[in-house]
Amino acid sequence: MAHQPTVFRTDPADHAASRASRSAVTLAHIMSEHDTNLYGTIHGGVVMKLIDDAAAAAAGRHGGPPAVTVSVDRMRFLAPVRAGDLLTVHAGLEGVGRTSMNIAVRVTAERWNSPGPVTEVATAQLTFVAVDADGRPRPVPPLPGADTAGGE
Repeated sequence: MAHQPTVFRTDPADHAASRASRSAVTLAHIMSEHDTNLYGTIHGGVVMKLIDDAAAAAAGRHGGPPAVTVSVDRMRFLAPVRAGDLLTVHAGLEGVGRTSMNIAVRVTAERWNSPGPVTEVATAQLTFVAVDADGRPRPVPPLPGADTAGGE
C-alpha cells in the first residue's frame, strides 16, 4: 500500500491574516568542530549562513521563490557559540513592500545533549526581494496589519 501524505486544510478566511505566522521558519543545527574558528568558537560566517538560509526560506514562503538577499541591515553577535551547541534560528516576516520583504531573525543556542539554559546568541534584520525568471523584482502579497517595508 502506498504512503498517502497527510493534507492539512486551513480556512481560506484565515489565509491572509495568518500569512506572516505561516511564513515563519525555524532551523536547528548541531554545531561541530568543523564549524570552529581559531579561537575554538563557531565561526561567525557559519552563523551568518544559517541566518541567511532561514530568512530566505521565510521570504520564499511569503512571496514565493525565488527571493534574493538584498541587504543585511543589522547583524549582532551577542554570545559565543561552541561545538556541541544546538543552534536554533528563528526567522519571520516583519514587513512587506511592493517587491521587498523585511525579515527578523533570532538565534539561540543550548547544549545538544542535556537540558539547560537557552542563550540568545545573535539577532539580525535582512531585506529580500522576490525576483522573476529574468532576475527582475516582482510583486509580493501584502501583509495585512503589518508595517510595509521601506523599499521597492
